[in-house]
Amino acid sequence: MNSQSNRRKTRLVDRQFQLGLAWRMLIVFLLFFFAGIVLVFAPSMLGLMTGESLEALEPAAAEFLVLHQRVWPAVLLVLVGMFFYTLIVSQRIAGPVYRINSVLRKMLDGDFPGSVTFRKGDYFQDTAELLDQLSKKLAAEGSGGSSRESAGTRGAEETRGPAGTGNG
Repeated sequence: MNSQSNRRKTRLVDRQFQLGLAWRMLIVFLLFFFAGIVLVFAPSMLGLMTGESLEALEPAAAEFLVLHQRVWPAVLLVLVGMFFYTLIVSQRIAGPVYRINSVLRKMLDGDFPGSVTFRKGDYFQDTAELLDQLSKKLAAEGSGGSSRESAGTRGAEETRGPAGTGNG
């Protein structure tokens, strides 16, 4: 199988999962970031709040403005970068989960795929191997199972005897 046919065409394999994960990661990051911002701006704010003369307020105000000009553009860049990075990483999770669900649906319908593989770099490679083994085992049992079922049915009929007369 060449690399082009094994490549996902879309970035959002499971839109609800991936966007939900990205938003949750962004919210948690924001909480930690704003805690850090409070620590960074606290000395300047304290200086502005407790300063009594204009000469004492000027250095704190200048520091506050410099931090303000440098921090917020960086915040925006980091938030956007973090959001898209989470989408990219979540594709390595959502893709395999999507494939696992697809294979399980086929198995429930009685169709056993020949092999179950994930793309290189996807998470859950061990799960793909287990699912592949399960699919092959069920396929082998399914093809051999029909002859076993008929043999088992014959054995039960022989034990009962003719048309429900009991053992005989």
